[in-house]
Amino acid sequence: MTASATGMDAPRGLSDWAIAARLWAYLRGSRVDYAIAAAVTAGNSAVMITRPWLLHVLIDDVFGKQDRGLLIPTLLGIAGCGVGLGIAAVFGHWAHTRAAEGAMSRMRQDVLRQAQRIPIGSLRGRRTGDIVSHLTADAAVISTVYLHAGSVLFAQALRMPGYLVIMFAIDWRLGLIAVATLPIHALMATRVRGRTQAAGGRVQDAMGRLSAVMTELVGGARDVKAFNRQGWAGERLDTETRGLWRARVRVALFQSLGQMSHLAYWAALIAIWAFLADAVVAGTVAVGFLVASGQYLLQVGGPVRNTLNDFVQIQVVLGTARRVFGFLDTPRELDDAAGRSLTVARGELQVEDVEFSYGDEDVLRRVTFAASPGERVALVGPSGAGKSTLISLLLKFYEPRTGRIAIDGQDTRDASAASVRQSIGVVFQDATLFDGSVSENISLGRESVTQADVRRAAVLANADDFITALEHGYDTNIGERGVRLSGGQVQRIAIARAIVGDPRILVLDEATSSLDAESEWLVQQGLERASAGRTTLVIAHRLATVRQADRIVFLDGGRVRDAGRHDELYERNDHYRRLCDLQLLRGEASSPA
Repeated sequence: MTASATGMDAPRGLSDWAIAARLWAYLRGSRVDYAIAAAVTAGNSAVMITRPWLLHVLIDDVFGKQDRGLLIPTLLGIAGCGVGLGIAAVFGHWAHTRAAEGAMSRMRQDVLRQAQRIPIGSLRGRRTGDIVSHLTADAAVISTVYLHAGSVLFAQALRMPGYLVIMFAIDWRLGLIAVATLPIHALMATRVRGRTQAAGGRVQDAMGRLSAVMTELVGGARDVKAFNRQGWAGERLDTETRGLWRARVRVALFQSLGQMSHLAYWAALIAIWAFLADAVVAGTVAVGFLVASGQYLLQVGGPVRNTLNDFVQIQVVLGTARRVFGFLDTPRELDDAAGRSLTVARGELQVEDVEFSYGDEDVLRRVTFAASPGERVALVGPSGAGKSTLISLLLKFYEPRTGRIAIDGQDTRDASAASVRQSIGVVFQDATLFDGSVSENISLGRESVTQADVRRAAVLANADDFITALEHGYDTNIGERGVRLSGGQVQRIAIARAIVGDPRILVLDEATSSLDAESEWLVQQGLERASAGRTTLVIAHRLATVRQADRIVFLDGGRVRDAGRHDELYERNDHYRRLCDLQLLRGEASSPA
């Protein structure tokens, strides 16, 4: 599989119904909460339908006809409506919030799992801010359909038929007036639907870009200040902020157009007043009846207007959900369940005729070499020779286009990624440490690793002395990305992390290139201890790092140009000699070995 084999575009072919079905699926774990919310909403709707009729009884029968016997029951009924609405508001909001947050928690977990499972090639084409936006801004928008729109739409579905039935029961002509307002609302919904969904998608895209820029600028604040580029940084931020402002204003415009449905309510209300005016003056229709009719008409118009507003919001949610599902539908790595578990006892590594390309760019061409158990093999070559790509293939971040990589004679293509990576410990050039204790960073959440394992790995990595000298020893919090440690200390913790699971293969990817001489010497000591008895693959530019290797594989242009010990290659390979001489001129060969 090449790096271009994975897709990253949102699934534009998904229908709105398909997206709605996927959103509904996230509520499966919140059925009890949603059932409670539905029951409360049903009770709330019954109260809303009853309240105008009680008002009609109070005005016409109690006050108009002076029926004292109805006073107490009617007042108790109105008071009960108020209490019922209050209880419904409290428990309805509580139940809907539980259901909504449960659904959003499951969606966020899926996004995080997806970020860990999709191929590295797919992540390379995505900004970190976009993924963070899926977890924050996109999730906040989608939660509205669970928290508000879903409950309100359910309530409207219950109330509107009830209101219409009562209005037809009062007078069929009043019912017809109410029904006549519905096409106006439907027309408004149809007019704004597509544009609102597209505009909502642009809002979330703009938020993703803004989040990405803010992540870059905050993370790169040191470089921005060092080069006096605050103005440039401010312009980038202003550009994305203005883009988000324009997108939000466009959504607000479409939402505002939906408010024009108020015209339908007022037109119908005036029609009812005109229809009943003569009857009220003549005394054939009571004032309370007129008030109740207006209230019911208002209640009919309210659900329609609310439904329209929620419909507009749902269009925004559908556009946002399409972004999130586009990320969730990005093809993942090969299913681990489909691959057999690799059994590694010795750590023998074989790379046979491996070819690989990023899209149309050939990176590796028929690369072949081997590393025996306990042997240290160095991969050397100019930048772009394919060294780091080989490591990515070894870790199953990608699959070779042709050829094979085998560990203890087992083709890694047929093995699960988890079992391959379990047999390999890696120390990267720029090790990532997490906000947590030293022990947590070394174990990295492995359940099988004990504190004794952590201490043993730290001793081998030449890190135990400085760790025990910290304020809380292995329990010391090292801050985000290990900001409280030096570069050499970070690398030694990274070495301990690489070997704590006792892998048979150790990969060192430029592990000392960014360190000063003293730190490099300490790290090299740790590497010597850690690599003892393991098959070790070293990537390095520095001559001092590789000259003691058992064998050096010289790569250039994606091909193996030569292999042997340092002295042999220096004598017979002009390209390797030139590379070494350039380092000697820069003084890099004097670094401790």
